[in-house]
Order: sequence, then C-alpha cells, then structure tokens
Amino acid sequence: MQKREVFLRDDFRYGPDDHTLWPQPWVSVWSHLGAIPRKPEDSNDPLSIMWWDPTRDDFKTFEGSLVDGLGELSRPKFLSFRAIMTSLENRFEDYMKSSQRHNDLLLSIMKATQDLCLRLGSLKTTYTEMRFGVTEFQRYYLETLGCLDFLEIYKPRMDGKSPPAETVANCVGVVTHVARVVQDFHTAGLPVWLLRPSNIWDTPVECNILEVVTPVNPADTLCVSPHDPPFPPVFSGSASHPNKHGAIHLYTRNWLSFKDPFEGGSSKGRLI
Repeated sequence: MQKREVFLRDDFRYGPDDHTLWPQPWVSVWSHLGAIPRKPEDSNDPLSIMWWDPTRDDFKTFEGSLVDGLGELSRPKFLSFRAIMTSLENRFEDYMKSSQRHNDLLLSIMKATQDLCLRLGSLKTTYTEMRFGVTEFQRYYLETLGCLDFLEIYKPRMDGKSPPAETVANCVGVVTHVARVVQDFHTAGLPVWLLRPSNIWDTPVECNILEVVTPVNPADTLCVSPHDPPFPPVFSGSASHPNKHGAIHLYTRNWLSFKDPFEGGSSKGRLI
C-alpha cells in the first residue's frame, strides 16, 4: 500500500496498480479514475470487450510474408473495438460542442485512445505487440469513458450543481484517508473506501460498523504473475504519488519503438 513497483503482468495489465481493475489511492489530479466503469457482470454487455484477453487464435499471421511472425488482430474483434470506439467518439464530440471550457486531460487521453485504435487496425506487429496494443487500447478507452462520466455526471454532483446520487454506480472507485473526498464521492454516487489508523479502535469509541469483513486480496482475483520475460518497472515509489499514473501514460506513448537506423546498438523497443 506504500512503496509500489509498477510493471506489466503476464496478462499485459498492471495487476493491483491497474486503474481499470482495482481502486487506486485518490490523487487530486487523477480524480476521474474513480469513475472508470467496473467490468459488467453480464458478458453480453457491449462494454465487456474492454476486459477481453486475446489469444493466439485472435492473431492472424500473414503467410508468405518476408518477415516471419508479423500479423494483426482478427478483423471481427477489431471491428467490435471500432464500433464501440465510434460510440465514444460521438459522445466526445457532443461534449466538445456543449462544453464552454475544454478539459486538457480529456483531450489528451481521447487522442491517445484514437491513436491506439488506429494502430491496432492498421499496423502489422508481432503477437506480443498485438496483445499489448489491445490492453493499452482497453485501458485508455475505459479511462476516457470514466473521464467523460466524471466531467458530465459526477463532478457536477460533487460541486452541488446537480442533485446528489441515490444509488452507487458500478465503478472502480477510490481509496482515501481524506474525509472530504469521501463526502464528495458519496454525494456523486461513486464507491469510496476511507482508511483510518487501526489504533483508534483500541479506545472506547462508538462507531456504526455494520459488518466486519476480510479485505479482498488482489492476488485472488487479478493476474499478478510477472510476464516471461519480465517487463521493466515503469514506476517505483509511493502508491499515491501523482507520477505513478503519469508513468503508465508515458510508457504507452513510447513502448512501440524500433531499432534506430541512425545509431548503433540494439533496438530500444520494449517489446521487440
């Protein structure tokens, strides 16, 4: 919960540090992460594809290619991604038309989502690169969707511009030690967990504890095994440091790079 080493796991996701899989510590500059949707229980929900894991059967190689091992994501799967991407783009355009002030973060992650989708459908890669491209697109799509929901639905509730929520949304939520953040997220209808020192319960204090439960271990529900060969850490430090999430963004923008023909040495690409 304190010092973290963030790296891609065997499923090309970030395990308990993945903001689309697990509640992250609340950080003011990344408040929208708590509004990212959780995986739907209904596998027929169109959004379920954003947690789908590709296999070798979903990788179509090019027979007779001059370079062995190159291919692409199967067209049916890509077209499914493209369809749901179009829906997000339409909503984004509506937001841009109605918003008086454009949000720079939303613009940035929307552009990254579009770039990832374009590469996924047009760039021929290895199977490993294809898998990483899929999970990165899924992560960015969900973060962009969560950011839109946060700006249009949840932030107005927090600011008193819309009535408080009456139900809790099926979102990832956040973990915090700040009481005001708990109130904001409760008002918005987003999941939130308040952390307090355990020694306060050693004193005679009255508290409305409805039930004592055992915390869920991420290793029981998420893939935490390292990839073989292991990916390098993208961040080491405090779990609540603002740079942690920024490091994941930075890695996405730079991972797919090939050998520089103007310099000697081996390829700088992370997945080559």
